[in-house]
Amino acid sequence: MINIALLLHINDVFTMFSAKAITKTIRVTFYLVPEFSMIGFSALVDPMRQANTISGETLYAWQVVSAMGEAVTASNGMSLIADCPMGEEARPDMLIICAGFSPEKAQSKSLQTWLQQHSRRGVWLGSQDTGSYLLAQSGLLNEHRATIHWESLMAFKEVFRRVKVVDELYEIDGRRFTCSGGLAGLDMMLYLIQCQRGHDLSLAVSEELIYSHMREGKAPQRMSNALRLGTNNRKLLMVISVMEEHLEEPLSIPQLAAMVNVSERELERLFNRHLQQSPGRYYRAKRLQRARALLQQTDRLVVDIAMASGFGSAAHFSRAYRQFFSVAPSRDRQQQLRRA
Repeated sequence: MINIALLLHINDVFTMFSAKAITKTIRVTFYLVPEFSMIGFSALVDPMRQANTISGETLYAWQVVSAMGEAVTASNGMSLIADCPMGEEARPDMLIICAGFSPEKAQSKSLQTWLQQHSRRGVWLGSQDTGSYLLAQSGLLNEHRATIHWESLMAFKEVFRRVKVVDELYEIDGRRFTCSGGLAGLDMMLYLIQCQRGHDLSLAVSEELIYSHMREGKAPQRMSNALRLGTNNRKLLMVISVMEEHLEEPLSIPQLAAMVNVSERELERLFNRHLQQSPGRYYRAKRLQRARALLQQTDRLVVDIAMASGFGSAAHFSRAYRQFFSVAPSRDRQQQLRRA
């Protein structure tokens, strides 16, 4: 069956790359942030390299840029030599920020100015993994749909309220394109090659990379609860889904049981049988994990984080947090800041 929505999206992207852009070499600049994801970077570069090899033409050309032209160390400890410092690069058609851990450390006024200049020139601005943070910090994702790695998704939504954050593999909105990280960049690049250079070439690149199934951008970042938890019990999965949707204002165990038409005792048995813990304990762990993400990735007050995670008071929250993580919330935040 033909996916009409996908065809329309491809046409939109093709249209934005004018006929001139499609026939010429598309120039791509990669801006590397310290501790960037090497696998994420490779997933973006290798499809372009393969496209050039298969076609026998220089369809894509790329350069690597860093803040001062220095070599940049990835999160795996390997370093990549930059071609030039920021501001001395050849004018690109596309610019992609590659990041990983602690993208906020790369923030600077000069970076914001540089990105905004490229935006005014009509350059396509993209990001991989947490690079979306730097685009958003520069105001370049305002009113745009964008994604980021799922671990940073919650905090990203909290900090950048004008960004239309989506929990998807990748998102293309106007001249902005963002991907969640890891191998999602491979899916996004294959899609862009399809839009810019045609379906046949995109397919050939996919086969060369032994990547048999190109995922659509709207695919979820994480595996389903059924796969992650190793169970197909429909009622259990329904309850867990409801829990995840009600972390800020948690429902009671009787309410959860009633929603899937089981008794409280049967709900207890389901959780103990499949997850070896009570529903209350599982629910509390979910809320505390949300709290830790907000604590480590935002500067919100502890009392605000407590309320956002469904705890009635800061004292109750601190006791539960210390019991679960073996460290007080404020100390956990301090330790994270020292590690960063």
